[in-house]
Amino acid sequence: MDKYKIMIVDDEEDVREGIVSRINWDKLGYVVAAVAENGQDALEKAENYDLDVVLTDIKMPFMNGLDMSAQLTRRQPGIKIIILSGFEEFEYAKAAIKLNVLEYVLKPINVAELTEVFLRVKQLLDNNIAEQRDIEALRDYYQRSLPIMRERFLTELLWGVVPDDEISNQQRQYKLSVDGMPYLVALAFQLDEKADIALSLELAPISVKRVIEEQFAGRCLIEAFISSSIIAAVTAWDTPNRIGEIQSIANEVCTHCLRAFGFTISAGIGRACTDMRELHNSFSEARSALEYKHIAGYGKAIYIRDMEVARRETPSIGAREEENLLFAIKFGSKKQLEDCIDSFLLKQEDCLDWEKQAYALSLFSVIYRIAQRYELTHAKDIYERLHNFISGYNTTVTGATKEKIFDICTRMSEYLRTQRETAAQNLAQKAKAFIDAHYYENDLSVERVCEYLHVSPSYFSTIFRQETGRSYIQYLTELRLNKAVELLRATDEKTYIIARQVGYDEPNYFSYVFKKRFGVSPTRYRQIK
Repeated sequence: MDKYKIMIVDDEEDVREGIVSRINWDKLGYVVAAVAENGQDALEKAENYDLDVVLTDIKMPFMNGLDMSAQLTRRQPGIKIIILSGFEEFEYAKAAIKLNVLEYVLKPINVAELTEVFLRVKQLLDNNIAEQRDIEALRDYYQRSLPIMRERFLTELLWGVVPDDEISNQQRQYKLSVDGMPYLVALAFQLDEKADIALSLELAPISVKRVIEEQFAGRCLIEAFISSSIIAAVTAWDTPNRIGEIQSIANEVCTHCLRAFGFTISAGIGRACTDMRELHNSFSEARSALEYKHIAGYGKAIYIRDMEVARRETPSIGAREEENLLFAIKFGSKKQLEDCIDSFLLKQEDCLDWEKQAYALSLFSVIYRIAQRYELTHAKDIYERLHNFISGYNTTVTGATKEKIFDICTRMSEYLRTQRETAAQNLAQKAKAFIDAHYYENDLSVERVCEYLHVSPSYFSTIFRQETGRSYIQYLTELRLNKAVELLRATDEKTYIIARQVGYDEPNYFSYVFKKRFGVSPTRYRQIK
């Protein structure tokens, strides 16, 4: 296990060095990541380390340990605070308790006592990690979540959004009752109207699901669940050509619901398939069958082949393929994008010309939806290519067609990448402009900047450091000190006035930070410059 990172904060150098040197940190399971000489210094250093524990004195110049702890726990709620103080006043202890401080240790320091404190804190940290990793707890949580996860998988399977390479693994993981049978048929049940019945709107779909399970039980294997406004069912059979039996059972479900609950439901039945990867096609047909209920009659089971003439299997673009293309455009390399487009066009190689045309237009529609979703149609070159492609498109899918599609998608990918980079740059520039305009205000915190930018502190800190190479505190401190240097050179103002003019309400802290940066006090700097 990695060692826990600790920061020691005390304004007395001998105390800091004594704590660091007199305790066997490695044996205790810690590493001293940083030391700081006051609360303000500690907050700045905490930005650069993923700390687990902070040992801090209370009474320090510029910012005391309690104020520092309050700010630090707001930014990093999981951090553990140990207070070190020579003051026994009860008010300090009460303030520490409010901050959820774990331990309150009195000076002078007793190494044995402090070692015991760190052992207790380590045990607490170990317990927290153990709880998170507790296999039994995770297994129990998994078992309780399994029905929901299982139903979600079935829903995504029927709607065609589960990647093919994940279906078999999830099928085994959720132990579907329809496993082991060679023929699968999907059904879609839908409530047509509701009369004045005892059942509430929420209970009606649940009641239909139970009836479906009861009527099909013993005749086949079945998985039934509620998916949006549809009660979906997957049935598994040992022989083909069972549509007549399926239709008969589904009609029984419709009849029972009308008699028992007083509302009408209709059922759509898709064609049989032999692979879980094709099940979403059967479900799509079942939903399509429901569209014919105003012709076939409400309250009945409708088989799609009864309503639509048998037709060739023409290629289509499902939600899964659309998401794959979107991912390739947003994050993929040119090779990944080309492979994705190839997989689309490969599906229509054996189709008739009019089917190829329909499929390519469908692919174009997907691309156009992605362009609209991310407002790429505002980009002139992309819009012109989209427009030229559709206006100049003919009935034959050729290599040139692929090149045009690839060109459009590549430009969309480049545009999105540029947008992401530009957004990060704009955020950093906007932040710097705000800081430059308000640097002289002593309450200019990172939270205030983030509130102005409408972003989270963690995201802002990552982007700001990425774009500027400095943390927020480093940037603000450097800006304030550079402004102070300008005022020291150009005016005869007292240093305490200059301190306030650049955002430091505590002149002593201003002198401390200035000397730390330039090696001399502000007064001495003015004399030698």
